[in-house]
Amino acid sequence: MVEYTAKTPSRKSLVHHGRYFHRSAIGTLGFCTSWAVDETGTGPEWIEVSQVELHIPNISRQLNGLRIAHISDLHCSSTTSGAYLRRCIDRINTLEVDIVALTGDYITYDFNGRYREKVVDLLGEIETSLGIFACLGNHDYGVRRTPARKRAQMLRRMTRGMEAGGVNVLKNEADVVDIDGHKLWFVGLGDLWVDDFRPEKAFADVPTDESAIALVHNPRGVEHLGEFHAAAVMSGHTHGRKTTISPLGKKSQHRPYHSGMYEVDGKKLYVNRGLGRVGRARLNARPEITIFTLC
Repeated sequence: MVEYTAKTPSRKSLVHHGRYFHRSAIGTLGFCTSWAVDETGTGPEWIEVSQVELHIPNISRQLNGLRIAHISDLHCSSTTSGAYLRRCIDRINTLEVDIVALTGDYITYDFNGRYREKVVDLLGEIETSLGIFACLGNHDYGVRRTPARKRAQMLRRMTRGMEAGGVNVLKNEADVVDIDGHKLWFVGLGDLWVDDFRPEKAFADVPTDESAIALVHNPRGVEHLGEFHAAAVMSGHTHGRKTTISPLGKKSQHRPYHSGMYEVDGKKLYVNRGLGRVGRARLNARPEITIFTLC
């Protein structure tokens, strides 16, 4: 008979697990603070790094193994700590990816541009070898009660700042990654809710015999891409919630795509739960960094 002796946990181990439970409790309540992210990625953390193999039909063999980090919905604001978002960016940089895809809502209700400046600085710290591609979300266009001219100026200032920091902002546009003649297109759509969704324009220059990934903030956009050439669609917007938040007195509606991978009209749709929040708790919906490996 073999006897087993229970080991007493070390003080270091207890501290490590104590931090994890602290971060988990804070994260479960919906608070986006630096406690949610481990500095090095070697210890427990509330943020989730989801590893996903992404099969794209007819993709060149030379592109197999390419790693794409997908993040969404930073919502830089008074409800999402700047220290937390900075640590999220540092966490992405530890993952050594080839490309980063961003799917909108970089700020929340930003009336004077303060948070736009902060998020531009944060995104400029992302490190990749082959580029950063981004689309816009509904919050990025500004608050409707702000004069249209001011909203346009603030959006233009933010996108120019992002581009100066190395982010390729695709507003109903496409761009290509070319590795020794083997091409992968990224197509960024404008937002559905603000009536700036122009797939005809966005896909105009994308050859139908070359691989393409669409970046669409609202996952319902996939329902309007049936005739357009994109094997995969990356989105955010939902924060992992299964129902919409409806105005007082109206019944909430079920979301057909709220988190993870879906197959829609022959296209793969991935809905990222996002990093930030919009002033509401996100119970049982951990913030997410998705790492796609092409195959």
